[in-house]
Amino acid sequence: MLGPGERQWRAALTLGWPLALGAAPLLLLAEVPLCAFHQLTGQPCPLCGGTHACAALAQGDFAAAWQANPGLMPLATLAAVATLQLAWEAWRGRRVTRWRIGPVAWQAGGLFLLGAWALRLLGAV
Repeated sequence: MLGPGERQWRAALTLGWPLALGAAPLLLLAEVPLCAFHQLTGQPCPLCGGTHACAALAQGDFAAAWQANPGLMPLATLAAVATLQLAWEAWRGRRVTRWRIGPVAWQAGGLFLLGAWALRLLGAV
């Protein structure tokens, strides 16, 4: 069983994913340089295009999100599933043990992100 503090913490984290998606279009309107790595090197970082991808996801445009940064899509999917898991745990008051997202899934998503970044640097994507 989860204590009241743990349930509240999970409920608060559940709001993070939708808030991040909602904030992405606002960041794009501000026209502020978002990537220091790109500003310094002229090369995209692994997360370049992430704000555009989140803005596209917020509008339900999965193709545009994939085009903005395909490497982020597995991590965005994992984050969405983790958010649902946290919401379920907050609502039920118990930890999920059967379908918990493990570190291997996050590592695989990170490797996909780095692979997509390498392809982008080589001009293949």
